[in-house]
Amino acid sequence: MMAAGDGDVTAQTPEQPAAARAPAPYRHNEWRPAGESFKSIPGTKEQRELIRQHAAAAAARLPRRRPPDKQALRAAAEALLKPLGYDHGYVGFTMVLLNNEYWREQFATVPADKRLLLLPQCLRQAGQCPARIDETQLHCQQCGLCSIADLSAKAKHMGYSVLIAEGTPSVLRLITSGQVDAIFGVACLNVLEKAFDKVLQVGLPALAVPLLRDTCHNTAVDEDWVLEVLQYQRPVNEQTGMTALQSQAGMSGPQTPRSFVPLLREVAHYFDPPTLAELIPAEHADAPRADKAAETERMALLWLRQGGKRFRPFVTVAAWQALTDQDDAPLHVKRVAAAMEVFHKASLIHDDIEDGDDFRYGAAALHKTHSVPVALNIGDYLIGRGYRLVADELPRLGPDRVARIMQRLTHAHMKLCEGQGAELLWRAGRDKELPPLECLRLYALKTAPAFGAALHAGLILGGGNGEWDNEIAEFTKHLGVAYQIQNDLKEIAVSSPECLCGDIIKSRPTVLLAMALEVASPDEKADLLAATAGTTVLPVPLARLREIYYTREIPRQAAQLADRQRARALETVAHVRHDGLRALFTFLAATLLD
Repeated sequence: MMAAGDGDVTAQTPEQPAAARAPAPYRHNEWRPAGESFKSIPGTKEQRELIRQHAAAAAARLPRRRPPDKQALRAAAEALLKPLGYDHGYVGFTMVLLNNEYWREQFATVPADKRLLLLPQCLRQAGQCPARIDETQLHCQQCGLCSIADLSAKAKHMGYSVLIAEGTPSVLRLITSGQVDAIFGVACLNVLEKAFDKVLQVGLPALAVPLLRDTCHNTAVDEDWVLEVLQYQRPVNEQTGMTALQSQAGMSGPQTPRSFVPLLREVAHYFDPPTLAELIPAEHADAPRADKAAETERMALLWLRQGGKRFRPFVTVAAWQALTDQDDAPLHVKRVAAAMEVFHKASLIHDDIEDGDDFRYGAAALHKTHSVPVALNIGDYLIGRGYRLVADELPRLGPDRVARIMQRLTHAHMKLCEGQGAELLWRAGRDKELPPLECLRLYALKTAPAFGAALHAGLILGGGNGEWDNEIAEFTKHLGVAYQIQNDLKEIAVSSPECLCGDIIKSRPTVLLAMALEVASPDEKADLLAATAGTTVLPVPLARLREIYYTREIPRQAAQLADRQRARALETVAHVRHDGLRALFTFLAATLLD
């Protein structure tokens, strides 16, 4: 997803545009972008306009089936800059413009009320801005001191949704819900570079205008470029599905890159009442309400309709789609995919009981509304129903594929229980000295096998024969660990120490705790260990625990660890010789991790 916000501070002053010097001539042996050296902004408007003009022609030559990845954009940027005599410092800027031109015509077909504008907080006047800032976004007071108010007001008048934010965790929810079909972001090159994977893999039209300075405050932007994009709109010919400009260019059909977003939205509705009745038919639909035997099924199906991202069934259908290159999944594929969510929902019931969690999806947990024995029974029923969903597809799948899917599911089931069991035994034991590596192993057990089972099921459905087993095992392990670390960080990345609860109050093992125990002073260690006692009343103030974490820079180190895990996940699948699967893996890494 496109992210708008502050980047890393460089040595430039607020008054000095990035790379205001004249571009150095191209020299062959120096053409190797490295580190920050490719994130300069051309110092004059003429230079920026010249690169944009050439980017339009270069983007037209990019293939349309899949959005170009970062490597393809960089290669195209280097090829564009070389004859202009510009050095590699402008590669990042040029990549943004190439991406803009690639998506421009499709962006133009999206109505303004289906677009999201992301503005950075660093456009405000530091020290004078009266805006209120919370953990989600900046709430502009329309004071007129900076361009935020003007750009935001114009965009909202046109129908845009607007976020003025350093981070955008809510963007995926807006996309999957169907509220957003195109994204326009303003940000520094540091932020845009980090956002490329998300933007390119989500597959929605996403345009950006880079900031002219990356000083994190009192920045500037080519406002005429921003206004031009905001107003960019072209009607679509209903018969050809193209804009007039696309038709003039001789395109033979709507040039829409393949995206996972439509499938993500479709799967999100698998558990709406009409679709759920088709995928998981009620066996006791006609039973009277007084029939207690039928009540378990009714309660289980109702629980399946509760919230969640529906990522596991999406993964199964997306993997099948990647191998078959088909868009519409048949019923048997959807039912096996639904089984992945059934297993997940069963595990949540059991987790909530074992972890003592009273709430799920913003409401009372099932064991709080129906008692622990009833909730346990519904969880067990769902496990059986999930296996039944797969087994019932034997006539369509054949015994070999059903057996292989079942093998993956049973393996995942056992590993999940091993991971959960290790956590429960740690919480019940006296020795709370948990090495970080052991904590990461626990994370991998709890997250990776179930996620891998959903992937393998889709590949088996699509005709795969285990060609990528090793890569998937490594990918899901590292991605699962990064996902769990991300959740740990969300627990403490809040504006008020009183919000710090969950893992600490429930005395759960986290890599943050493990890392903190390794470097804590004797007094700090005593407080951290006291907090793991699992008593009804937390013996150490939350503010004190949060202070220890931040004093020892644990969140920063954990975030770096998550970044390394994500990078290792992508490294393992970078050489998978299947374009569709590589695109899926990158999409999963981009959307699962903030």
